[in-house]
Amino acid sequence: MSASVANVPLLRLACALAVCALPAAAAAAPATPPAPCTLLTPAQVSGVLGGTFGAGQPIGTTGCSWTAEKPHMIVTVSLWPPTEWDRMKASPLPGTQITPASGLGDDAFYTTVAQYIVLYVKKGQTVYLFKVYGVKDLAKQTSAEKTLAQDALAKL
Repeated sequence: MSASVANVPLLRLACALAVCALPAAAAAAPATPPAPCTLLTPAQVSGVLGGTFGAGQPIGTTGCSWTAEKPHMIVTVSLWPPTEWDRMKASPLPGTQITPASGLGDDAFYTTVAQYIVLYVKKGQTVYLFKVYGVKDLAKQTSAEKTLAQDALAKL
């Protein structure tokens, strides 16, 4: 038997192992995040905040907003690359308060500057920003942002 014929079973074994490894390699690759407007429905947003919210409107390719006219409220979701996480969490602005948010994604926190609160959530290879405008009660706003984040992250 020649050396090249003897190597055929080894070559077949190597090819079979490579083919079997392909799904695992594909699963290990970072998943593309869903389009931001698919993360929440108007019914979910209305259920959390009340009011009647319209369909999500894209904000470029990385964000979406849902609006209710009476009372006037806006919900936005923005997606950012994970490379921005440390910068966002560093609190570069004077007077910014950072508060951890438990039970969301891989890590989460709120930033508060005066009456402006934003929920930041890191999940896998994406950072999600959740913001509710038009709610004057800060505790209700914070709670709504967390509930909306839970609803959106459940779709991932």
